[in-house]
Amino acid sequence: MQEGKISYELLGNILREYSFKKKEMIVGPGIGVDCSVFDLGKKLLVATSDPVTFVSSGQYCINVNVNDIVSMGAKPLFFMATIIIPPESGENDLKAIMRDICDGCKKFGVSFAGGHTEISTITRDPLISGFMVGTCRKGEIRGSFNAKGGDRVFITKGIGIEGTVIMAEKKGREIGEYFGKEFLKRCLGYRKKLSVYKEAMLARKSANAMHDATEGGVLNALHEICVASGVSIDINNLPVSGETEKLCNLFGIDPLGLISSGTLIITTKDENLRKKLEKNGIKSYDVGKVINDRRMEVRLGGRVLRPFERDEIIKTET
Repeated sequence: MQEGKISYELLGNILREYSFKKKEMIVGPGIGVDCSVFDLGKKLLVATSDPVTFVSSGQYCINVNVNDIVSMGAKPLFFMATIIIPPESGENDLKAIMRDICDGCKKFGVSFAGGHTEISTITRDPLISGFMVGTCRKGEIRGSFNAKGGDRVFITKGIGIEGTVIMAEKKGREIGEYFGKEFLKRCLGYRKKLSVYKEAMLARKSANAMHDATEGGVLNALHEICVASGVSIDINNLPVSGETEKLCNLFGIDPLGLISSGTLIITTKDENLRKKLEKNGIKSYDVGKVINDRRMEVRLGGRVLRPFERDEIIKTET
């Protein structure tokens, strides 16, 4: 198999054959469903698990797990980490990862609840995988499976956000030579955009569905909403920033398939939600609408856009 996430077809087959669900689990695993939800009586417990594979950063791992939880309409409570580092790593490498995790937990008011740490030859670079739990009240669950026909589709901040940061971190010297140090600095500044916590908390009462765009980019995230909700989405545009566009052109990358933590996709019938987001300093865009046709397609100008088989950021690794 090639690098990247497994295909939707294979994942669907595996989930159908091997999933086991107890009565307390009211939302279980599925394509495009990042969290499971458990009914504990007065409140709902929301759980997710996510690694970071393109970078070795505790802060990135916190962000992707928080983004999953808040996109479900829940507030994160605690975080656990599994950290595997190669033998050539030093104590300072591990301390840097843990410092990142600690800082991220403090930022979002999350308790660090331990996990597992190991030195192993199984990995070339430090591998960090997180597990996070949050809670919400009944009736407040969102997620990718609740898009409704007639919803408008909003996205926050633009596309390819995380990919822009990763390229700037890994290819900084090359980018600086092409575009200058100030341009590189602006790209690294996208680190401040990696969280969707603020917009998810603002949108959760008026959103039908919310989904954060991670590996596979915004196009794959839109496709996951279609599959999870049994709908199609007609898009009219997907905004790409000047910095992201220049980096994608430099490395031969399609920004639609570029990893994009920091982009929240929202489907809603609340036309005033964008004004609310803008009022709170969050740029958002109206990019299309949800169509209740059961075809589970993402379309642009009548043309069906197929999901990417692997994230475009992989092209920078050669």
